[in-house]
Amino acid sequence: MRQLDYGVDIAVGTPGRIIDLLNRGALNLKEVQFVILDEADQMLQVGFQEDVEKILERLPAKRQTLMFSATMPTWIKQLTRNYL
Repeated sequence: MRQLDYGVDIAVGTPGRIIDLLNRGALNLKEVQFVILDEADQMLQVGFQEDVEKILERLPAKRQTLMFSATMPTWIKQLTRNYL
């Protein structure tokens, strides 16, 4: 958290940790330019969809979002239409 006070170029975290930092006011997403979700299908399938949506809603509208996954089920395609 101390490092975030100085500013960072890259922040990596699980959805729960990112939300925790947002709620504490320790993480500011106003200037985010790129968002990368790795293994998006697995993460969302195990119940993180609501958390991911909370994070994406707090990001600037003008950004590039990338989702990486080995598979792309239909429900993930619908989610990508909402956020990509």
